[in-house]
Amino acid sequence: MSPAGGLPPNRREAEVRRLLDTPHPPLPPDLAERAARRGRALLRRRRTLRRALCAALLLTAALAAALLLT
Repeated sequence: MSPAGGLPPNRREAEVRRLLDTPHPPLPPDLAERAARRGRALLRRRRTLRRALCAALLLTAALAAALLLT
């Protein structure tokens, strides 16, 4: 009997447990460094895009104000 109150063992749970009990695959030694570098690049790209969009918005607002005031 399983410890879950007399219910039959869950096949999916047994498969997951079997997968987790196997040895983990080896990871590249520089995985954390590459992930950090990729994260910094992603943040840099987002920041650049945000600044470009803000500049375009400010330019559009300035042009609209100039057109409305003339």
